Order: sequence, then C-alpha cells, then structure tokens
Amino acid sequence: MCFSATASFTVSAALVPVGVYCLNESYRSRCYQAYWPFALYPLIFGVQQAIEGWLWLILETGDAGLIRIPALSFVFFSHFFWLFWIPYSCYKIESAENKKQLFFIITVMGGLFGLVMYLPVLMFADWMSVSLIEHSISYELTLLLDDFVPRITVRGAYVLVILVPLLFSSEKYLRYFGIIIALSVLLVALLSAKTFISVWCFFAAILSCYMLYMFICLEKQKTVHY
Repeated sequence: MCFSATASFTVSAALVPVGVYCLNESYRSRCYQAYWPFALYPLIFGVQQAIEGWLWLILETGDAGLIRIPALSFVFFSHFFWLFWIPYSCYKIESAENKKQLFFIITVMGGLFGLVMYLPVLMFADWMSVSLIEHSISYELTLLLDDFVPRITVRGAYVLVILVPLLFSSEKYLRYFGIIIALSVLLVALLSAKTFISVWCFFAAILSCYMLYMFICLEKQKTVHY
C-alpha cells in the first residue's frame, strides 16, 4: 500500500468538517450531550493525520534532525491518548452499571498502559526510530515491557483495551463501530504488519467518519421518540 503526505493531509482536511458537525450535534442535543467524546474522534484523528503528513514531508527531505517532534506527537496519540479516550468515551455514555464500572477500570488501565509505553520514548531519544518501509512510515519503539512480556502480548492487550468497551457497549452503534475497527485491525495486520501503527491509524482515521453516520442516526432516533 502506498501512502504519502498528500494522503494524510487530504484525510485530515476531510475530517475537520465531519468533526465539527458531530460536535455540534452532540452539544445541541440534550439527549446525546454525553456523546461529545465520540464527536471529537474525527477532529483528533484529523490532527493526528496532519502530524503524520508533516512527518512525511520531513522524511522525504531527509532531514533527520526534525523527525523527533512530529514522531513523538503522532505516537502520543497512537500509544497513549486512544488507550484511555476510547474506553472513557464508552464509559461516559454507558447505562448498565456493571459495564460502566468495567469501562472505568479499562480507562484507568489503558491510561497507565499508555504512560508505560509513551513516557520512556519521550524521555530517551534512542528508544524510537522512524523510517520509510514499502511506501509507509514505520515506527520502531523500545518498550519498558520488552524484558518481561512478549511483544505479541503487548499488542493483544492494546487491541483489547480499544475493542472491549466498543464491542460490549449497550449502544448498538458503538458495537457496530467496534466490529468495523476489529476487521480493520485484522486486515492491516495481514497486509502491512511491518508498518502496522501508521497504516492502521490512517484507516482508523477514515473509519472515524462513522461518527457522522452515528450522530445522524441518533438524531433521527430522537425525532422518532419525540
């Protein structure tokens, strides 16, 4: 698969109006104001893709000294932010008390897990390397957990933190979204394992447009109830 700065910037620009619409829908509806964390998905993914577009431009010029800031910014989202924001989003709207408690626990664990992965990379420059492989960006990170836990276990834990709250949510639209995300994980793992982080985040950014569909459906649902 071939990606580029143009692809990242295009996706970023497309996600901004989607995010603005979703955020507006969540704030103007009394029924769905708690959904505002989901409304931010397209906007935040848009920022993340803009950062990777910036990184693409630097990698293409070959100026290695400028790589660290955009790379750290991208990894902040991929290895820390989404690990607590997605379960927090599900916790925020969950109506079933037992699931709400579970999602709160996953939110805390996801945040701690993310800190364990991200802080060492932030502190030690040689713990992260970025390169172009097969027309995609590869992020190679050294993790604190590498001496204790196989990398495949870390990846499995990451996927569970992301998927469990979505797949077990009481909101059907989030369960659908969880299924779509799970399929994207499998597809990218099969087709682009070496550059999984970059490629999956790119497709997840596109899939965040699902939030537009969800908010349109929620608005229609509210209208029917009234």
